[in-house]
Amino acid sequence: MLDLNAIRTGIMQEVPYRWAFLQNLFPEKQSLELSNNYPQEGFYQDGKGFPMQMVFDEIQDITKPRITDYPKLNNLWQQLVDDLHTAAYRAAVGELTGFNLMDDLMYIYFFRYDIENSFPPHPDSLIIRIVQMFYFNQEWDFNWGGCLRILKDDNADSVFQEIPPLINTSVILVRSDNS
Repeated sequence: MLDLNAIRTGIMQEVPYRWAFLQNLFPEKQSLELSNNYPQEGFYQDGKGFPMQMVFDEIQDITKPRITDYPKLNNLWQQLVDDLHTAAYRAAVGELTGFNLMDDLMYIYFFRYDIENSFPPHPDSLIIRIVQMFYFNQEWDFNWGGCLRILKDDNADSVFQEIPPLINTSVILVRSDNS
């Protein structure tokens, strides 16, 4: 389902740090179905949103049973998780970013944010090399806030690019001290 070629052929931006904006990662029908059937179970509120977490420490082997320590997902969402948990996905992201990700620990989080939640500018943890965010909102108004801001520096108002969380788009960020 996940179009790995859309990842491989993405364009890695170098300013103000390394990042890529990707589109059309799923066929339109599946993209709408993912949006309309966003997981509802397994979220807990931590003051910033409602995360559901999955951790994978090795690449999925189709001969082994699926990891099942997270809430039940519908078939399409499970297929997305399965696609993300493959060597082919890691290779595609690695090709775009220039990193060998085959032995990296992978965390998958689904977040649901309420209107009043916010997330301040921050660099990711030093143990994180790459973050990929997928968005599933069918509409978004910039006036609502909630867009990913690619900042020129640590000032929240120094916006280089603002990306709304719209369906079938994704952003990859390469962690750095100024990302």
